[in-house]
Amino acid sequence: MVTKTKQTTAKFFKDLIRLIPKEFSGKLELQNSEEQKWQLYFNRGCLCWVTGGNSAWRRWRRNLTQFCPLISLETLNLYTDDVYESWQYYIVKILLKQEKISLSQAISIINNTLVEVLFDLIQQDNLDTLQVTSISCNLPPEMMQPIFRLSIYEAFEKVKPIWQGWCEANLHNYSPNLAPVLNKPEILKQYTSNTIYQKFKALISKQLTLRDLAFYLKQDLLSLTKKLMQYVTKDIIKLTTLPDIPALPAVKIDALKNQVKKIEKTNSRSLETAKNSISVGKKKLIACIDDCSIINTVMGKIITKNGYQFLGIQKSTLALSTIVKVKPDLIFLDIDMPVINGYEVCRQIRKIPDFKNTPIVILTGREGMIDWVRAQFVGCSDFINKPISSEKIEAIFNKYLGSKNTKYLDSEETKIQFPSAETKIQLPSEETKIQFPSAETKIQLPLEETKIQLPSEESLVAANC
Repeated sequence: MVTKTKQTTAKFFKDLIRLIPKEFSGKLELQNSEEQKWQLYFNRGCLCWVTGGNSAWRRWRRNLTQFCPLISLETLNLYTDDVYESWQYYIVKILLKQEKISLSQAISIINNTLVEVLFDLIQQDNLDTLQVTSISCNLPPEMMQPIFRLSIYEAFEKVKPIWQGWCEANLHNYSPNLAPVLNKPEILKQYTSNTIYQKFKALISKQLTLRDLAFYLKQDLLSLTKKLMQYVTKDIIKLTTLPDIPALPAVKIDALKNQVKKIEKTNSRSLETAKNSISVGKKKLIACIDDCSIINTVMGKIITKNGYQFLGIQKSTLALSTIVKVKPDLIFLDIDMPVINGYEVCRQIRKIPDFKNTPIVILTGREGMIDWVRAQFVGCSDFINKPISSEKIEAIFNKYLGSKNTKYLDSEETKIQFPSAETKIQLPSEETKIQFPSAETKIQLPLEETKIQLPSEESLVAANC
């Protein structure tokens, strides 16, 4: 397959700038025609982590070995009680927290990962059609305070010369994630000595990608690949796709199941008591999901004082199952919780038909516009800024539980009015596949009604984040 269009990095980064709102925090997921997926994580408009493709764990282990040679992957002691969206990022953060690696080592791992994945995405964008499969305003808990951030413009500067060198060597159709295999060993013997042939054969038999080979041989990736291409063009060597290596044995996704079972066992009695105390036709039940015991205590006093029943839930992992069982009439929900944040809990609740119209009120100490956008995106009904007061809570009671107002989220009278924004912001659903917008497409971003002026390639290079 030979592409006829000019190979460039500018198109991909321009598309990225058009797609990502300024100061965006969340995840962007991309997919090619072969259903390979990549996840890009942003914190305040800058990249903080990327993963995906067909060699995510291979790439991570190579980078960890390269920058942290004294760390033994097989003897890592990891906390698996909590399930994180990106185990790779979480492990780096834990190693840094435990002072097993330095900050510069952690930054090197993340920076190298960003450059590698962005290179792969640029190559995919030139060879194939990348699609956006989802945009989520929910940033995983492990990335709320990122170790390192890279602006899109800085990323452009880092990747551009690498991609240009690759294209100038006429390698744009060959991924660095391909692995060389011997196709005609008898011919290779004619070109090399027996010693070199045996070493080369032993090395290739280890099933290493071009990036792996460059690392283990301590050679420049481009120079090594150009040397191997002499044999590829003569069909002596073939470049093939390798499956990804297994994740660390210590990382078990079913740890969440064990954790939930453990929590449910210790809390089953209190949950059963709450269920039995709720009778049809009696006081309405209000639930508060907050990991802070003080907040739950304060909320409980305010709620019971106003004649309602109260149920406090401190474990976000138990929130959904508890809510389904007791079916509260109104839910207060904290944003910043470990394991699963409030936005994700709200999104999960809204997926259940029985809770389509149940008022969900977010409790937060933040006042940024992006939080309003996230709130609407996941389906919350209202917002309360901390600190909590009786007046604020009672206003919610009057709005959603009063006899004169029984309409909830779908009522025209109860739609959230965002500050300084006249139109409802539409974000793509997880099921929607969206093509990268063309240069002529007008992208409506929060608080901006003007068409984005796309930078030229020269201005993109010169710009600052």
